[in-house]
Amino acid sequence: MNRSHKKISVAVISGPVGKTPEDIAYSFVFDEAYRLARTGVNVHVVRPKIEEDSLSYGIHFHGVEKKIDIQAVKSLLRNITNYPLISFLRKPPSLYWENLYALNVSRVIERNNIDLIHTHFAYPEGLVGLLAKRRTETPLVVTVHGYDILVEPSVRYGVRLDKSIDRLVCKVLNSADAVTAASKATFNEARNIVNNVDNVHLIPNGVDPQRFIPNLDGSDVRKKLGVEGCTVIFTLRAHEPKYGLEYLIRAAPMVTKDKEDVIFVIGGDGSLRHYHQQLAVKLGVKEKIIFTGKIPQSETPYYYAMSDIVVVPSLQEAFGLVVTEAMACGKPVIGSNVGGIPDQIVDGYNGFLVKPKEPRIIAEKILYLYEHQQESKRMGKRGRRIAEEKFDMKRRINRILSLYKQLLKEQ
Repeated sequence: MNRSHKKISVAVISGPVGKTPEDIAYSFVFDEAYRLARTGVNVHVVRPKIEEDSLSYGIHFHGVEKKIDIQAVKSLLRNITNYPLISFLRKPPSLYWENLYALNVSRVIERNNIDLIHTHFAYPEGLVGLLAKRRTETPLVVTVHGYDILVEPSVRYGVRLDKSIDRLVCKVLNSADAVTAASKATFNEARNIVNNVDNVHLIPNGVDPQRFIPNLDGSDVRKKLGVEGCTVIFTLRAHEPKYGLEYLIRAAPMVTKDKEDVIFVIGGDGSLRHYHQQLAVKLGVKEKIIFTGKIPQSETPYYYAMSDIVVVPSLQEAFGLVVTEAMACGKPVIGSNVGGIPDQIVDGYNGFLVKPKEPRIIAEKILYLYEHQQESKRMGKRGRRIAEEKFDMKRRINRILSLYKQLLKEQ
């Protein structure tokens, strides 16, 4: 394949990433693709759905041409020896779909003379990338994000709890030309899997410090929510088991019994939302907790701006971008001491690290910040400095570009 052209071109394989900044699903992938495109990289996102080629925000979007493709069956038969034996315990449609998706990725690569494959998540996207790599002989970068590499058995978190998928993840990561991880937790776990540890790179996630800023005016959001004059405790997490919102809700009555002006605002939606709302009723704090549902991407900075304290009570968290966003907005953050959260919160400096599943400790830290407002503000300012110095999105993009160039030079 001729790769003599100067512009780097990359095929990005991800889940159903949206085509605009307003799409919430896989927004972190869109943001990265958009920024890479703005640096001059030809970005081709191949999505796992039937769709025609299109161009949006400088990104080329492609999909799967058709559901039934005899060439995908032939690819599966050719690739069968590359699968770990245990992986055949999965449903046959999964095997077919992986090869169909990989076939379409390969066609995009061949039509557009693409230099690199970059997959987000080791499975299934990483496996699709590996199959496309073998067909096109294109270097493969795999970014792990948490669910694909970390496990938390107590809430059935992590695809590697399934041994058949665990073997596939190990095969993908050991076959990739480079593996990137955003936190020390995911980085260390990747190094436990990958035989050549030099192929694993720690590249932290980042935020736009020009978008998430301390001096935003959140008064309109406060007015809309009816929390003017209140101390607002905010979190922005999906209502799913791994995010531990139950423990923040259980902390609420311990805080509000003496502090009547404190209001909790929980942004996001998910399978446990009804349960969490009923729990608030049961605990007698229905009037003290506002469940906003999904918050549009364009509005999230203003929700941080209207808050006084941000809490991230996760049971597992690969990185925790909500922590970074809150820090960039100058807010003190109380976060569980899990995953990538300790990479960002220095306990007692820009917030507090707490044990997961401990509502009493969460309540204690909220009350401390409530009663020491000057220290709370100082913590917020320190968090802003850390976000600027370590978690600027530009740093991440530059690191990714350097990795791309290094791999192409080695080729």
